[in-house]
Amino acid sequence: MMITLILTLISADFPVCTAAGFNGYPSICYANDQYYVFWLDQRLSPNYSIYGTRISKDGTILDPNGTELYTDSAGYDCNVASDGTNLLVVTRNYC
Repeated sequence: MMITLILTLISADFPVCTAAGFNGYPSICYANDQYYVFWLDQRLSPNYSIYGTRISKDGTILDPNGTELYTDSAGYDCNVASDGTNLLVVTRNYC
């Protein structure tokens, strides 16, 4: 599965993550003059991880295929919030 982001700013689809295995449940926000995309990723099967990437306003992926932020019992959902400067990424675990 591939995470694809559509930015109306540049009017084009482009892949954010093409890593093997499941990657899904993306959450997107805009802060600090760039986009942030976080998702659940199972490339380190059987565990789900949270990965994230930064995307410039012109659509340049700054962290190709993302950066691993957390691995353990992430699952089901990934959400991000920002106050314009700071980011908070949360997931629901398997409890």
